[in-house]
Amino acid sequence: MIAPTPFFSDRGCHTQIYEEIKALQKENIEIILCTYGIGCDVPGISSIRCFRLPWHHKLSAGASFIKILTLPFLTATVIRTILRFKPDIVHAHLHEGALIARFCRIFFKKTKYLFDMQGSLTGELVQHGFIQKDGFWHKFFSFLERRISGWFFIITQSESMMKELESLGVPPERRRNVHDGVDTAVFYPRSFPAILAKRLGIDQTRPRVLFMGLLEPYQGADLMFQAFQAVATKISTTQFIVIGYPNIGKYKALCDQYGIADHVKFLGRVDYALLPEYLALSEIAVAPKIAVTEGDGKIYNYMAMGMTTVAFDRSVSREILAEYGIFSVMENAQSLAEGILQAIENPGLRKKIGEGARQRAVECLSWKVVGQRIHEVYEQL
Repeated sequence: MIAPTPFFSDRGCHTQIYEEIKALQKENIEIILCTYGIGCDVPGISSIRCFRLPWHHKLSAGASFIKILTLPFLTATVIRTILRFKPDIVHAHLHEGALIARFCRIFFKKTKYLFDMQGSLTGELVQHGFIQKDGFWHKFFSFLERRISGWFFIITQSESMMKELESLGVPPERRRNVHDGVDTAVFYPRSFPAILAKRLGIDQTRPRVLFMGLLEPYQGADLMFQAFQAVATKISTTQFIVIGYPNIGKYKALCDQYGIADHVKFLGRVDYALLPEYLALSEIAVAPKIAVTEGDGKIYNYMAMGMTTVAFDRSVSREILAEYGIFSVMENAQSLAEGILQAIENPGLRKKIGEGARQRAVECLSWKVVGQRIHEVYEQL
């Protein structure tokens, strides 16, 4: 498996890769993960890391020239690993992984290849500010994305991405939505963690709203803090719990500017193994992502915990939550605030949504089911 990212660093893309591996291991599939030279090793996952450039420290999402410079080293690592382990299938995550797999196919023609596509390459480069829309590089990467999508069988995690692949000319027989998932045996409703809350300065008697994810504009963070200000104006006792990184300093300054610094608890990066206890700090969660085609793994965790999720009305969010969420007008901070207020002021609605979300997570969104779908694709290849 190729993961051209600093695995593992407690964010959505890495969580998906980690959970996919665990689910496939339960299907009796042996997996070797080739990844960057930085990141944390995870027990139970065999990882082989490429050479690390001394100045490569970026753990957060987004394109960078350092990552591009690292690709040849990761490619060499993948080739050595194929020579040593002779895998039946090379499972490539992200477009960079597909590029590496395409190069490897020159030398290993009998090996089968699979592209695991988590989002639009061109769309993400624009959202991260790496290229300008409709410029030369936008046209170049659009062309490259179309070429990459024609190389291998593709799995993805949402119907939005399936439509994106259709627009790129990928026929139905070469793509499958295997969906994302959650480990419902790890993430489940639990009692309020009073000891943890006391240590963090979180008051159980006050309304609490939680966010978990990357603190980036393309993730909707700017709009979310605007919504927090509107909620605090209406219900002054509300506490906002923010689990995530980077740009904590930037958003603390924004909270000062909005006059809500005393309402927001920035918890920074939390170890993935500890997340369930931290998520239990609140019954209400926010999913403000605005990227149109990207998945949103945090919603699966929210649902499995029995939380009420307030999200922007994206097709991906609708696909995950079904009727078990509160939806706000896309990229509208006031509408997001109104959704949060609706959740705070209606405990009966919270209970109904939370129970329904948990049931849906168990029945439809477990990693066991996702692992079986991916295994079926492997067998097909």
